[in-house]
Amino acid sequence: MSLRLRLSKASSRVREAFLQALYCAVRSNPASTLIPTGPFESRGVAELAFAAQYEDPASRSIADNLVYLQTLIFLILEADNRGPAAIKGQFGPPRALWLGAAIGLAYNLRLHHGNAGARPSEGDHDDSDEKLGRRAWWTLVVLDRWNAVSTSSPLHIPDSSVVLLQEDQALLGTAAYHITRLSMILGHLAESLTSSDQAASTHAGGAYVSRLLRGELERFRESVDSVLNSLNLVHIAYWHVKLLFLRLNDATEPGQLIGPVTHIATILNSVQTPVTPLSYHFVALAILTLVDLLDYGETRIDAEKGIMLIAEALEARRGVSSREDSAGWDRTIKDFISRRTGQARTNSGATTAAGKHPLPHGNLAHLAELAVGESAGGPGASGMSSEARYPVIDTQKLQNFNETDAAVNLCRVVDK
Repeated sequence: MSLRLRLSKASSRVREAFLQALYCAVRSNPASTLIPTGPFESRGVAELAFAAQYEDPASRSIADNLVYLQTLIFLILEADNRGPAAIKGQFGPPRALWLGAAIGLAYNLRLHHGNAGARPSEGDHDDSDEKLGRRAWWTLVVLDRWNAVSTSSPLHIPDSSVVLLQEDQALLGTAAYHITRLSMILGHLAESLTSSDQAASTHAGGAYVSRLLRGELERFRESVDSVLNSLNLVHIAYWHVKLLFLRLNDATEPGQLIGPVTHIATILNSVQTPVTPLSYHFVALAILTLVDLLDYGETRIDAEKGIMLIAEALEARRGVSSREDSAGWDRTIKDFISRRTGQARTNSGATTAAGKHPLPHGNLAHLAELAVGESAGGPGASGMSSEARYPVIDTQKLQNFNETDAAVNLCRVVDK
């Protein structure tokens, strides 16, 4: 069934919401050359989506509900594209709201049951309701896990509701299939951050969880080793998860981070690397790590090279594309590079012995906090002081962190 035919059968309210959400998602994408939408368009489509949400899903056909589910997914991506401005609520509801609504609808449609063990029918067309529903479900599974680990918040979709089958590789495509597999590992990492299990919170329990995650990541690498270098998106996602795992391990030394982060910077600067909704995750974690490593003598030179690679990627519209007038994540990252490298030069006379300062955990919410806080006025606003230049994020507090209050809650989230 073609998109035109599917939309013609949808209710007028759902159809209008879908078209407006698609319009906003495409125009807000940093890779787009179209004129970006403004706050009015974003709020307008939010109103349409909310209006459609009040309709009883049971009163709509499965095809109609799938169109509405795709609308919510477009709104998740549109909110992501806005960067810190969306986190502050300047362009309508934040990503977390749309993600929750989309997952709620998917549960209502029983998509989690359809993916728990049933194999897709071989005779179905690629745009059949069954296959579109399955693709939408896996899209939400991936978005949920990247959202959870980047904001230190619990998963909405547990592992018990997701079973990835070999047949899904043909349904999703090779790159998306392996990204989904990697996202499952990312979900386990997110769960380890937000778990209230006392056994896991002990030193011995934490070490055991760390070994399990390391083994899981290595098994993934072994399974894709033959195609890893030919799939830039999968390759960079692997190094991103590896870097995040190392940063969250208290035993990691600064020198262990330079290899993975250099891989990320190099791949980002490649013309073969596509710009995707995950790109700003890669850039954000990489630049946070590289700037931190400027203050360690053993890693400073390599960190400077990595920062230059990312700066080149931004200027050449690679990795995370950039517009001159952009106020999204790409502009945030450029400004962050400028501020923090300037600070590093100012403090170049300070002692930089490895191990003097703890490495911060660092995630996407952290970059947003720094971007909002530092622009509001100096080092104090970013939760830093001259005595402690490295903030250590308290992941327990981050579980309750409200994205829309990033500026005012910064100092409550970051322990000096």
